[in-house]
Amino acid sequence: MAALLAPTPTPEPSGDGFDFSRISPDPSAVPRSDLFYKLANAALFLGVISAVAGLAAGAIAFGIGPIFGAHIISDRGKSMMWKAGLVAIVVGSATSIIAFLLTEI
Repeated sequence: MAALLAPTPTPEPSGDGFDFSRISPDPSAVPRSDLFYKLANAALFLGVISAVAGLAAGAIAFGIGPIFGAHIISDRGKSMMWKAGLVAIVVGSATSIIAFLLTEI
């Protein structure tokens, strides 16, 4: 019989709600925040190294392809060089982009 009764309405929330003005990014509140900076620097270093390795591999394929008559390898090497160059630009400028965003906010 109790299942057939209409539920009681929910009560009105008390207080003003959540105070979003007390929330702000604070690096000092994170324990061992230097660890995150080291990890970010390591990831950027590995990104730059892999982009340079891709650029070198693309240049080798672009140069060696026509010698052996494999022009498809030469075309793929050229596209690999373009992609690796773009990745190097994006990864290399990531710190500048993040620094700009942090100073503008």
